[in-house]
Amino acid sequence: MARKVNTMKAVLFVVVAMAIMLTVTTQIYAKDVMLESKIQNVTVNLDKNGNEYVRVIIEKQKELNGVAYTIGVPVMAFGDIVNQARNLIEGDSLKAICSAGEYKGRTSYTLLAIIE
Repeated sequence: MARKVNTMKAVLFVVVAMAIMLTVTTQIYAKDVMLESKIQNVTVNLDKNGNEYVRVIIEKQKELNGVAYTIGVPVMAFGDIVNQARNLIEGDSLKAICSAGEYKGRTSYTLLAIIE
């Protein structure tokens, strides 16, 4: 009986330790950043609740092993900022303050304020 209790304690300890590790490693850490980049695309959509949101794709310069390249990065606008974001035009420059988060090595941005 004592061996069974010790085994159950060991299993419980391992499960709790794994849960803590997964929680810590999958969190997205957000920070505010200033973005200034050319707009590739602007799309206004509805979410599942019928609320409008705007997805702006901007150009971002990256480098890998000495090779420079440009990628499209989404900047999402929700809530009160949607009315301003819907007026952005492809080809113009976006200057904005965004919340930047990283998930699985990819950076995502949420629009906080557009700087005119």
